[in-house]
Amino acid sequence: MTHLSTEHPVPANLRADGAPWWWRPCGVDQNRVNVGYLYDAFRVAADSDKRFRPCVKFAHAREPEAAGKLAASVPGAGFVFRSEREFLDRVAAYLAGRHGVTSLVVAGAGMPNIARDDDLHSIVRRRETAILNREQSADRASVIYVDRDPLILAELRTLAHADTGVHVVDADPWDPTAMWDTLYNTGSENPGLVSPAHDRIALLLGGVMSFHGGSRADVAEVVQAHLGRLPVGAFLAMTHLFLPEHPDLAAQAREFEAALKNDGPGTGSLATQAEIEAMIRGTTVLPPGIGPAFAWYPEGPPMDPPVCGHFTAAVLAQKPGPDEDLPEPPWLDTDDSLTAIIPTSRAARAPGIGVVTTEVEISV
Repeated sequence: MTHLSTEHPVPANLRADGAPWWWRPCGVDQNRVNVGYLYDAFRVAADSDKRFRPCVKFAHAREPEAAGKLAASVPGAGFVFRSEREFLDRVAAYLAGRHGVTSLVVAGAGMPNIARDDDLHSIVRRRETAILNREQSADRASVIYVDRDPLILAELRTLAHADTGVHVVDADPWDPTAMWDTLYNTGSENPGLVSPAHDRIALLLGGVMSFHGGSRADVAEVVQAHLGRLPVGAFLAMTHLFLPEHPDLAAQAREFEAALKNDGPGTGSLATQAEIEAMIRGTTVLPPGIGPAFAWYPEGPPMDPPVCGHFTAAVLAQKPGPDEDLPEPPWLDTDDSLTAIIPTSRAARAPGIGVVTTEVEISV
């Protein structure tokens, strides 16, 4: 079992004694709604009679209460959270199976699924098995769940096992420097869980940036800092609460945002298309671009989502060669590292890897 802990300091302008309330992990605070457990409140499971029932893994009474109020305020509100998690499952399986990703970093991982065979790493393993049967490849991606909340970490640690390539790391996705220092084991001679010079990395930011209490410009700086620590060729898959351009949809999205702040965790902000583009500036956006999470190459026939399905956007992007538009910290730019990013075995079975393209094969 692999657990990593680190003292991840709040950035200098937000030290512990001056950190805003939303920065501090919720944990067992009875006066706050735990975002990870709120997501879990909107999940459903089938019992032995195949009847659907809500999940009951709540940190305290606030989460089911908040879920009920959100559902009353915004019809189908649970679809926002479920479509986001389902996008992450699909994109993770796609990246591991079709782009040779060796390290999937799921930042702000949240609660494990109800049915353990439906967790993200289980879905990835099934996709890899299908590829193995066709291509006789023994490659397997490491799945690294990163979170900052002690209760969420306790749940995630029940999944961790080094032999299965599933790891759990205590780090703060809102503090990219500390998070990547932990993953890379910066400053130590011992290798970290992730190697920027040898691993094919994908960072999954699933909704965690939506609940950052700062402005969307602040969030853009955080995402850009993450990109600054990723090697060339790495992928970023991200979801964020979204403000549609259509005025009717926008008005309803604002109602959802207000409900999150009044009846939910107290944070949760919408981002416009331009604000999301600013977050991923300097990357190559892969098809189909920025759009509703449910519409990203869904499995099965097209669905008829509720209106609120348009309140969360998803995007898959790739970090191309060095770009002066990205802020510090600098991109990895040593010749030896750049030539060693893609292991030979990976490149052999995925000849397109490492080349920034505008057309990709999608099979999810």
